[in-house]
Amino acid sequence: MDDEGQMTIEELARQAGTATTTVRMYQAKGLLPPPQRRGRIGYYGQGHLARLRLIAQLQEQGFSLASIKRLTDAWESGRGLDDILGLETQVAAVWAPEPPARLKLSDFKDLFAGQRITPAIIRRAMRMGLVGFDGIWVTVKSPKLLGIGLELVRAGLPVTEMMDEMEALQGVADSIAQRFTAVFERNIWEPFVAAGLPAEQVRLLTESLQRLSTLAEEVVDAVLREALRRKAGEFLAQQAPRLDRAEVRDELRPLARAAGLDL
Repeated sequence: MDDEGQMTIEELARQAGTATTTVRMYQAKGLLPPPQRRGRIGYYGQGHLARLRLIAQLQEQGFSLASIKRLTDAWESGRGLDDILGLETQVAAVWAPEPPARLKLSDFKDLFAGQRITPAIIRRAMRMGLVGFDGIWVTVKSPKLLGIGLELVRAGLPVTEMMDEMEALQGVADSIAQRFTAVFERNIWEPFVAAGLPAEQVRLLTESLQRLSTLAEEVVDAVLREALRRKAGEFLAQQAPRLDRAEVRDELRPLARAAGLDL
């Protein structure tokens, strides 16, 4: 796959977790737009991948292929190929996973500042969905998370404790995501379905989906930032007697004030 995310049908099927025969069947039924042709080879983009994932999600919710076809037809009506995958492309822009990183196991272990990366740690990371392991190769599912983890390790956090916190945060994040998904389903998706999936509301549905995702990220960031500031203030208040005994409280006060904390 190149920098623009172009895939052969085999690569597309593998990324979507389906078979090439299914991809061809969806194309034959008009559920999936044709690929871009370069000579005799067809190439698919991230919009095609998002379309396949959307079809799978709707089928899990009990929608028939005929119902899904009506929804995609409503979006495609009167639009050119660049817009046909508009709904899926917006979904991909919001939720598409990061491109993974592939490292040799020895290089992966060397990243962790001398801390020992045991087979048990690798197995746990695989169970958590953080990495894949194939012989001497490690596939990092989220290089961004790896970078954050490495910063925590370099700051002195043991790898095992970092993974404890990551596992706990995964549970919290799943709960938050479920709440926002339920909000979308109750207030936007169900009224859309009840109205018969009208074509004139498809664009509004798409915009609402993207806006809700953006707002969800922003509100979680704002609430978390305020909670961290409050807890940091409480921590410093608890530590004030120790700071006084060490005669460093006055030196720390300007830094605390700059951070909006009372010391």
